[in-house]
Amino acid sequence: MTTKLLGVLGLLILFAGLAFGGGYLIFHQTSYNPPTASEVAFPDTTVHGLPANPARRHLAAVSPGTLIVVDAIHRNSYRQSEISVLLSRIASRGAVVEYIGDFRTAEAVKRMSLLEESLRRADALLVILPRDAYTVAEADLVERFVRKGGKLLLISDPTRIHQMNSLAERFGVNFQPDYLFNQHEHDLNFQNIFVRQFQPDEITSGVSSIALYSAGSIQTSGSGIAFTDGLTESSVSPSGVGLSPIAWGDSRNVLAVGDFTFIIPPHNVALDNDQLLSNIADFVTTSSREFVLSDFPSFFQGGSNQDVEVVVGRASLFDGGTAVKNGLSENGIVSKLTTVEDFSNDTVFLGLHEDAQRVGGYLQSAGIRVDDSLSGPFGKDLGLEGTAVAVLDRSSDRHILILLADTPETLSKAVASLFDGNYRQDLVNDFASVTSFVTESK
Repeated sequence: MTTKLLGVLGLLILFAGLAFGGGYLIFHQTSYNPPTASEVAFPDTTVHGLPANPARRHLAAVSPGTLIVVDAIHRNSYRQSEISVLLSRIASRGAVVEYIGDFRTAEAVKRMSLLEESLRRADALLVILPRDAYTVAEADLVERFVRKGGKLLLISDPTRIHQMNSLAERFGVNFQPDYLFNQHEHDLNFQNIFVRQFQPDEITSGVSSIALYSAGSIQTSGSGIAFTDGLTESSVSPSGVGLSPIAWGDSRNVLAVGDFTFIIPPHNVALDNDQLLSNIADFVTTSSREFVLSDFPSFFQGGSNQDVEVVVGRASLFDGGTAVKNGLSENGIVSKLTTVEDFSNDTVFLGLHEDAQRVGGYLQSAGIRVDDSLSGPFGKDLGLEGTAVAVLDRSSDRHILILLADTPETLSKAVASLFDGNYRQDLVNDFASVTSFVTESK
């Protein structure tokens, strides 16, 4: 029995070997020899003949300390990553970018405080898709900022929730509740429209065609910049001919854009979108913002000379000068203490009332006179005792801040009032404040 079993197993092994060998001969009659590796000639992808990087065209035009602030206190309908290309383009020009708030809901009083403090230092404000409406007080604040030369960029989008018109209407701008579409020519989707008609302008310089991916139209008391063609339609109008998705407000300090998606990668590189983005970055970073006394100490960061000289009119005022120097340093402003004015630098001059003749020209430009009493645009003359005067002069390319008081002690109080902001309660005009300190009884 055992012998038979061994015989059967032997036959099975023999048949298995024959089957494997036959299969191998059938399917592997030749061996595989890999081809000789050849060198692949990759095409030359170097770009030739293009203009210099548009992100760096105007670096020299940006003043040191130029600050661009971005609204994030109105529950704005965007993510920070979505505007990274725009902010990078702005930063490449040497400007500083800061957010106002943290995208969370904030009470109107807190929003107002944050906005006011930021705009004192800012050259431009970017408002993108605010979900919470601007209050009347907030809109007033932004309007004053723009009237002083600040730049305002408004970016909206018909596909996202926003209350943009609560601010935009102050500047003659109304973002329409429509979206633009083209059923004949588009980029994959009829809402992805092409725009090829432009007003010759700084914003459209070098731009011949752009692609917008969720654009709405803008009505403005200013002028349109980009215009749709006869094939483009509006979701709320019979015809979309000549509608403007990009427009100026009532001044050239306000730019309104009715599409948000074109700045988001990869849409930012379609057609001439990148050039448009660069032109917008140029717009917000070339501010002609004029600072006033209530903006202290921000005006010292916008001039051609960042170093500030703190000039003391007499030795008894060195303590006050040191307090000014330390306060400026806490605000990131470099300064040095001296007794002689350098007429090429921004300056803070500290003196007593009897030093008024040394700075008489600056006082006169603000309508202030100091002799036996104080006179100026504040009604009847004031006595000198316990009083301090602050005057800002913006002659030529400098900012000169004059601070005078009756005694070194009163001057120290005036310095403290400058840095805690209380002096703003005593402004008599945009460039002067007069404060009367209560004299302590002996």
